[in-house]
Amino acid sequence: MKKNKLMAYFCVIVLFYLAANFAHPVTPTLIVERGLDSSMFGVALAAMMFVNFLFSPFWGKLCGYIPTKRIMLICGIGYAVGQGIFGMAQSEAMVVGGRMFAGIFTGGMFTAFSNYVVNTSSSIEERGKNLTTLITIQNVASACGYFIGGMMGIVSVEFAFACQVVTLIITGILFFMACEDDTPYKHKPEKPLSIKEANPFSAFAAAKDFMTPMLFLLFATVAVSGIGQNSYEQCFNYFIKDQFGMGSQYNGTIKAVIAVVTLGLNTTLGMYLQKKTDGNKTFVLPIMASTAISCLILVFTQQPIFIGAYIIWSGFNAIRLAMLQNIVASRTTPENSNTVMGFYQSMNSLGSIFGALFAGLIYDMNPMLPFMLAAGAFGCAFLIGMVYITKYNKTKA
Repeated sequence: MKKNKLMAYFCVIVLFYLAANFAHPVTPTLIVERGLDSSMFGVALAAMMFVNFLFSPFWGKLCGYIPTKRIMLICGIGYAVGQGIFGMAQSEAMVVGGRMFAGIFTGGMFTAFSNYVVNTSSSIEERGKNLTTLITIQNVASACGYFIGGMMGIVSVEFAFACQVVTLIITGILFFMACEDDTPYKHKPEKPLSIKEANPFSAFAAAKDFMTPMLFLLFATVAVSGIGQNSYEQCFNYFIKDQFGMGSQYNGTIKAVIAVVTLGLNTTLGMYLQKKTDGNKTFVLPIMASTAISCLILVFTQQPIFIGAYIIWSGFNAIRLAMLQNIVASRTTPENSNTVMGFYQSMNSLGSIFGALFAGLIYDMNPMLPFMLAAGAFGCAFLIGMVYITKYNKTKA
């Protein structure tokens, strides 16, 4: 029964990540068609991720008090409303407002996803496998969602957003129906949630209760590599529209190829690194690969190389995400797992804020500047990762 529930959960996750990406390939078209400032492709996402960053620890704390599936229901509907506002936007202010409203609930959704897996997995091995499956689904389904959204964009921008809103609401309801109540598997908080603790900023203050030097280095790696990821990814989507004149259907097709490459890399190299090596040492390998690819496109800017490099980079990025999430989860306890995973999501969002914002702001100065930022960020993340490995080796010795 429990296995069937988990399978149903993963099926709904697939639908969610498909829907969550319907609007991405048409966002550049929305900006161009409605005469908005070109920086909006980065600024709007940064605004969303800023709110995501603020609220993720709060949602992680809330996961300890109510069933995680209830949070998925609330956040699925809230995310849909925010995207509805975004899709109807005719001004920069409305774009930012819609994205910020959606950001409140995306933080809750992504935090709930990892917490549900951590709470319901019966062993460390099963937890690692399920978290890897979660990241694989996220990357493959997201790429497929891009493809579908790109095809929807041929009809109209409004059609893609309408399909997204409806599907997100449906997934919120399906999560509530398909998932089991994970309350029996969670550590019960000693006191009820107060208004003070519900404050997003107080949730950050709670980090002092679980933070260790090793976790700090991991979170720094997550945040800095997140800058590189979002600077690269967000700029690429706008770059191929702006510089190469490629429409949303091409963006979607590229993502479909990425889905195949990501699935292949994650189920081969990714699983090998997770099962056959010490992830605390080998997690820097996909970061090193991301750094090398980011540097490559600064030298070779021809369209085939530029697109091919992005496809391969996306596969290694998926492996990086899976390994870092699993290492962070391995350093949690039953008492703090919900809060730690909420903080992990917040660090992802922190990287997204700066990556997307800087990419949007510096693009007009030189379209290649965001890719230089990505290369630099991945290089810094690699160096922080090496410091972590040095300290890890000392603790093992």
